[in-house]
Amino acid sequence: MNLKQLIKERRSISIYKEEPVSADLMKELLNTAVWVPNHKMTEPWRFVFVNGEAKRKLAEINREIAKEKANTAPVEKLDEIGEIGYQKIMKVPFIIFVINKINPIQKLIEEDYASASCLIQNFSLLAWEEGMSVFWKTGKLTFCEETAELIGLKDDERVVGLLQVGYPAKDQTPVPRIPATERITELP
Repeated sequence: MNLKQLIKERRSISIYKEEPVSADLMKELLNTAVWVPNHKMTEPWRFVFVNGEAKRKLAEINREIAKEKANTAPVEKLDEIGEIGYQKIMKVPFIIFVINKINPIQKLIEEDYASASCLIQNFSLLAWEEGMSVFWKTGKLTFCEETAELIGLKDDERVVGLLQVGYPAKDQTPVPRIPATERITELP
């Protein structure tokens, strides 16, 4: 598959086959994904693979978040809603947190975040080439205190994203994009 095709066909699909994802393959893809533009070569990232008991703990955190979000639901529905939140995590074949060290220089904070975002895009494309989908998530589960404790987030770090990785169980039609040519301003 050529790069243009890969970029256009990549999808974020969050429904996966019950097929394991190799940690060794994830490491190999990350080793390639880190080759991104990175001002001052800070390489601020690190990665946390969540599986086993840690995955169950993350699912429990998501159970409670789902119940909190559903605060207007009838009380008798809360356990069901919580279970859906729990299963959303348990059904993900592989979970990776991408974490950045927060640079004390303001300019580099944003540049480091941009570099980590490029890294995630590289990783997503590499995974797609291997037949897997990466779903980049942020939100309460990613940023809550309980998750920070679980993944060992330090005071001088921030989560860039929670990556859900697996072999997609469905196809997804691409959402059309506005051509860049319609948004170009050419200055004389």
